Amino acid sequence: MTPGGGSVDALVERIMQRAAGLDEGYRRVGLLISAAEAVTESLDLTTRLQRIVGVARELVGARYGALGVLSPDGGLERFLHAGFTDEQVQRLGPPPSGRGILGAVITEGRSIRLEHLSHDPRSVGFPAHHPPMDSFLGVPIHVDGTVFGNLYLTEHSEGPFDDIDEGIIAALAAMAGTAIANSRLYEQSQDDRRWLAASERLTQRLLSGEVGPDDLEAITLAVRELTADPDTVVTETADGGIVIAPPTTGHPQTEAQRETVARFGRSVAIARELARARLDEQRVALTDERDRIARDLHDHVIQSLFAVGLSLQSVVGDPSNPTGARIAAQVDAIDSTIRQIRQAIFRLSAPPSAGTYSLRARINQLVRETLEGESLDSRLEFSGPVDTLVDLGLGDEVAAVVREALSNAVRHAQAGLIEVSVAVRGALVVVTVRDDGIGMPPSGRRSGLANLAARAHERGGSFTIEPADAHGTEVRWSVPWEAR
Repeated sequence: MTPGGGSVDALVERIMQRAAGLDEGYRRVGLLISAAEAVTESLDLTTRLQRIVGVARELVGARYGALGVLSPDGGLERFLHAGFTDEQVQRLGPPPSGRGILGAVITEGRSIRLEHLSHDPRSVGFPAHHPPMDSFLGVPIHVDGTVFGNLYLTEHSEGPFDDIDEGIIAALAAMAGTAIANSRLYEQSQDDRRWLAASERLTQRLLSGEVGPDDLEAITLAVRELTADPDTVVTETADGGIVIAPPTTGHPQTEAQRETVARFGRSVAIARELARARLDEQRVALTDERDRIARDLHDHVIQSLFAVGLSLQSVVGDPSNPTGARIAAQVDAIDSTIRQIRQAIFRLSAPPSAGTYSLRARINQLVRETLEGESLDSRLEFSGPVDTLVDLGLGDEVAAVVREALSNAVRHAQAGLIEVSVAVRGALVVVTVRDDGIGMPPSGRRSGLANLAARAHERGGSFTIEPADAHGTEVRWSVPWEAR
């Protein structure tokens, strides 16, 4: 069955009826077949449609023929014609905009046949140099029930167009619809391939670290290269996804195009999350490695140097003689080296990303600044997801606890070693500051420690200050890390 109604046999019969003789009829049927072949043979839509216009004009004996293809915004994205001379085309100027009788074929979605074009009130908008036209036949081009354009002819060689002409042109309009549908499917498939390839390239760059997950400028440049428009805007959504806004000028996106762009956005969003996760893994691995090196320096190198220093001190004898003086100088050098190593340990414990908030970095700097210049050995340890679960507000509380406990130990404990630990254990953040000094004095100003107890109580936690296992003092401050 042909889309215009009737079978293919009936259409061929109409063509043969219109022909002046058998040979002419065969020739016209051959034209119809060539138009049908053009729909599938060429990938170029303009070539296919131009062939259909030419065949339509010749089959029904029209002087002029034209075919318009609608763009997504309702205008004409293609306008092809047959029967006009080059001089006429030049004098006519820009193609029609799809108003008047041509627009009526589209808006009404049905064929229109007129014996006298000028008698119809919709026949408006013709340019000054338009050739005279009397008889008119316009047929809409449908694709899946939607009007995608129109095929129309004017100036029939034998007067008005009839039912046979309309049937023939309706069949050719159906061919044009098939050509347009195939072309758009092909273009969409090519578009999908381009966006998919670009998504894969951008994903590789994100996962390799060439592009950072927060580098929205690099992502925007990649998208603008795809859209071939420097005004395309890329923004970030609250959940970490991206929104690609097409420029306000040009054709609106089709549903298929919007889905392609949305799929690209989802793919890039996933790649960004994976890139962030990889960076976090790298930071954790680097932090763990630095912590290991710091522990080795403290537990092995510093302790060995400390032991060597003690051994040398035991054989100094009289420091006033040359040998004793030289040994004492070496002991001082060892002490200086120990202090330098301790500072290096603190620097090693700093997180690799100084541009983001880190409680580890904050406490590390606090301990380093408080103990710098003091003749103290020290140890700083972190345990659990400290940077992940402790927010900025609770981090202020933890820093205050560490500062007050360290200050007390430095001023009053007469300690040789101070150990600081910040840990997340289950639902709690636990801060422990331990020294090996003389212990808490029986009397003295304790307002700072009272403040720490009050901070813990306000957060539903606890605060204790007790003698250490052997000698010295242990301060423990523990609160829930999640706000109550």
